[in-house]
Amino acid sequence: MYYLYLIESVNGRAGFGITAEPKERNKQYCSHSGDIVKFKFLYGGLRTHAKALERTIKTQYVDNLWYVEDWKTEWLSDNVSMDQLYDYVNQLIKDRHFRLELIATDYDFRQDLPE
Repeated sequence: MYYLYLIESVNGRAGFGITAEPKERNKQYCSHSGDIVKFKFLYGGLRTHAKALERTIKTQYVDNLWYVEDWKTEWLSDNVSMDQLYDYVNQLIKDRHFRLELIATDYDFRQDLPE
């Protein structure tokens, strides 16, 4: 299984990414932020579908990606909320028949993943 996650920074910035190891990826975010950071929404499914969905998000939100100097991140600018990102992801999953499903909300590394 492969995962697409939607994450919110400690200051409320919406972000996204993909991983094969959500527990380890979440630990990395926590380590860098100095606090427990949750994946607000964690989707699981086919690797190819998770990657395609991430590419689509990057394409759709190309003008709304947050930059650190000239480094393009997988965080969105302040004018895109987590609710907007969540709704967009769910619509894409439905419209494009991506084989991904929501498997956890408010996930962090201290929790077990659902089977």
